[in-house]
Amino acid sequence: ILDIDEGKIVVRLRSKQYNHKIFKQHPHWNIEEDMLDSSFNAMYRSLFAFAAAPKEKRNIILGRKPPRPSSLSQDLALSDELTPEQKDVLHDILHAKDYFLLWGPPGTGKTSMMLKHYVQYKWKHSQESILLLAYTNRAVDEICAAIESIDPSIKELYLRIGSTNACHPDFRDRLLRYQMDSLTQRKQVMELLKEKRIIVSTVSSLWSNIELLSLRSFDSVLIDEASQILEPMLAGLLPMFEKFVLIGDHKQLPAVVRQKREASKVDTEELKEAGFHDAGISLFERLYLQNQEREDLRNIGILSAQGRMHVSIMDFPNRQFYGGQLSIIEGVNRLKGDKGFDFQSEIEALLINERIIYIPTPVDDSYNWKVNLFEASRVVKVLTYLKGLYQYNEKVISSSSIGVITPYRAQIAQIKSQMLAEGVDMPATIDTVERYQGGARDVIILSLCTNRLSQLDTLISRGSEGVDRKLNVALTRAREQVILLGNEEILSTNDTYKAWIDQAYRWELDG
Repeated sequence: ILDIDEGKIVVRLRSKQYNHKIFKQHPHWNIEEDMLDSSFNAMYRSLFAFAAAPKEKRNIILGRKPPRPSSLSQDLALSDELTPEQKDVLHDILHAKDYFLLWGPPGTGKTSMMLKHYVQYKWKHSQESILLLAYTNRAVDEICAAIESIDPSIKELYLRIGSTNACHPDFRDRLLRYQMDSLTQRKQVMELLKEKRIIVSTVSSLWSNIELLSLRSFDSVLIDEASQILEPMLAGLLPMFEKFVLIGDHKQLPAVVRQKREASKVDTEELKEAGFHDAGISLFERLYLQNQEREDLRNIGILSAQGRMHVSIMDFPNRQFYGGQLSIIEGVNRLKGDKGFDFQSEIEALLINERIIYIPTPVDDSYNWKVNLFEASRVVKVLTYLKGLYQYNEKVISSSSIGVITPYRAQIAQIKSQMLAEGVDMPATIDTVERYQGGARDVIILSLCTNRLSQLDTLISRGSEGVDRKLNVALTRAREQVILLGNEEILSTNDTYKAWIDQAYRWELDG
């Protein structure tokens, strides 16, 4: 889907239609779902490639053999833009052999700082070529932005693999297909690939263009969002490199698995003994847990200081999800200070002074349990109050100011419809939690749309360590404030949600 509004839907068909008569001859027709096999084929190809890889490489990836310890210890000239903790971890990444796992909780600068300065160091102090990968195109956009923030001249050193529609307009000129427009000979294409030291892509796009790795070599591969990528997508890829770096947070959103969770459980005793307990977890998580079990953390780096969430917002996920490991980056006054807003009403004072707010809502027992009209109405009211507060303080509401997260597309449509009906026009992003990972907003409004107790089964996504990953992601998107709406009776049956409700300010907002 390229575009959608009240009057039309614009789609791009993966299988191009050459005969347009059917659309003109018949007043009604439908487009059937395209069951794309390329991602499954890529996983099979990857597993075959893994089976053919050198035994030593396979043993390292399987966890049978630990990564080699670093043989270097000299200090490196790293940027003062990094915190001391970030410098220490980057130092270990650059010195590591075989592989390195970087665990970075929300707001710790995994992409904006660590990936950026890894590339910057390699660019300035070596002639190495680097492959940078991520799970989603949105994450690849962030990688491109991080690269281009290093220096204006570095833009000419990298290429991006992927489609035009999936790429942000700011980076489309770096797409391989755009760079090849003026080329007429294979030799010119080869020269283009060889002169670019940095290639950026999603893992899926790389497998669709895997011949690239036979045309040129890379010294290392760095994979962002690695905790969202299933093992078969990476197993055959990683042996092709001398060293790989995986960046992720296994306490945030997991890899997407469509089959039931029970079907992903591993029953074979030999596999369990080798550390394989669940086929639905990522390679990042498995290697992290295996290294932790053998008490070997030499090739693992953990970032604990975050610069996104105000300390009041950080408190709950820090206690519930991160075992108290999180702290704030020192010297960033915003993380401890007040909002700097003035107010003219009690409601505006509430929105300024309370960082975490709970709004109880009744069950909507109408025909569609994926819609809650009471919540939609209250969300629009909150947006109206926030808009007035921003206007009174002469502050601009940008696309990064306010975000609404809800589990269902039907509720997204209901909130947008309610905004339209009430004339509430503002650039608030309304989407699912899956679309928000990696992003942040000043204010996050979380509409849980809880109408049935059974909904908690899909609302909650527990990881191997018992963390509710979806709630963790939703809460940690906020810089300044979190406002949660949902039915108290249903939510309180879950200990984590009950704990959040108990500590939040209760706002009895009528619909």
